[in-house]
Amino acid sequence: MATTRPADRRPGPRFDPTNIDLTDFDVARAIRGTVDVGGAIAGRAADLAKDATYVTVGLSLLGFQRAQVRRRELERSLRR
Repeated sequence: MATTRPADRRPGPRFDPTNIDLTDFDVARAIRGTVDVGGAIAGRAADLAKDATYVTVGLSLLGFQRAQVRRRELERSLRR
């Protein structure tokens, strides 16, 4: 049973949610698909965060080592 729109709107049938047939809809499959996609996105985000952490730590170590080398060079130049 389709209902019609009021006269002040466009004519034609309106969406009637009572006519939706969900007898073949698999809720478990729909939920699994959503979780799988969310898990993949979360896994990718975790991998990116881990990579960013490794890069940050690596650059910090390189900067520290560079500062040590400069300090040692300064000490050598002050001894002479």
